[in-house]
Amino acid sequence: MRYAISSRRTVNIWPGFVDALAALLMVIIFLLLIFSIGQFYLSDALSGKEKTLIKLDRQVVKLADLLALEKTTSADLQETVGELRAQLSSKSRKNELLQADVDMLMEMRDQLEKDMANFVTKLHENDATLRAEKEVSAKSLAQIEILNRQVKALREQLGTVSKALGLELDVETASIESLAERLNVALAEKAQELARYRSDFFGRLREVLGENPNIQIVGDRFVLQSELLFESGSADLGEKGKAQVKKLSETLNSVASSIPDDIEWIVRIDGHTDKRSINTKEYPSNWELSTARALAIVRYMVAQDVPAKRLAATGFGEFHPLDNETTEEAYTKNRRIEIKLTSR
Repeated sequence: MRYAISSRRTVNIWPGFVDALAALLMVIIFLLLIFSIGQFYLSDALSGKEKTLIKLDRQVVKLADLLALEKTTSADLQETVGELRAQLSSKSRKNELLQADVDMLMEMRDQLEKDMANFVTKLHENDATLRAEKEVSAKSLAQIEILNRQVKALREQLGTVSKALGLELDVETASIESLAERLNVALAEKAQELARYRSDFFGRLREVLGENPNIQIVGDRFVLQSELLFESGSADLGEKGKAQVKKLSETLNSVASSIPDDIEWIVRIDGHTDKRSINTKEYPSNWELSTARALAIVRYMVAQDVPAKRLAATGFGEFHPLDNETTEEAYTKNRRIEIKLTSR
């Protein structure tokens, strides 16, 4: 019994222990194998990564070189830009100076053009005065020519009579020449007398109409701006216009009563417009408008007892301006009515 119990307690564990150790050894060998394989692949991967890092380092070096080159280029460009800006600033100052010179030259040109326009205007005024004097002179010369023909006829008649009566032709010729001289003097006196009446007429007219910048005496003409008499684009005399023309008519009647009957005189009313075109049903052009305005003044003067035979209406349109500029001031100056006392 005791032996049986002792047999049972004595158990041999070494085979199991050996098996466990063998199994553990196999596990360790397997793990070492796995570790070796992993180490191999890890070393290979690390080697590839290192190559990649070396390659990246090289690229970084290249990029650093490129960046340094770019910085150098950028610095050069900045320096170039600075130089260009300095040149631009210098050229801008030069351009400003040149522009100032150009502006000064343009002002001088404008002033010269204005002076030239004023000179041309005065030249036209003098030319108009000269033409008027030439007209009077031409009429006087025509009358002198008629008188000369009459004198010649008288000479022939006197020659015949002197032969028949035995008179001395030299004495008669001297008398006829003296008569011709007296006639010439008389004609000149008539022209001077008409000029005196014109001056008197303009003087009285200036007193009646008063000092007004829109009323001027230019040469042998009395000039009124159209705005004093008419609305824009119209040939109907307004109330203010009628008042001005009435004063003109009264002054003319007072002067006309003192002009001798043997002086053939008329008052010429000339209408002028600016060069801006008008195209209405009533006035197709500036000619019609300027003529209609002159006629309106003449008709109203006739209604104020001015003899119709002493009046003449003329329209010049835009073709005889006082100022050739294209400004509102020039247009206003050119829209006018001119009144002229002259011989017929």
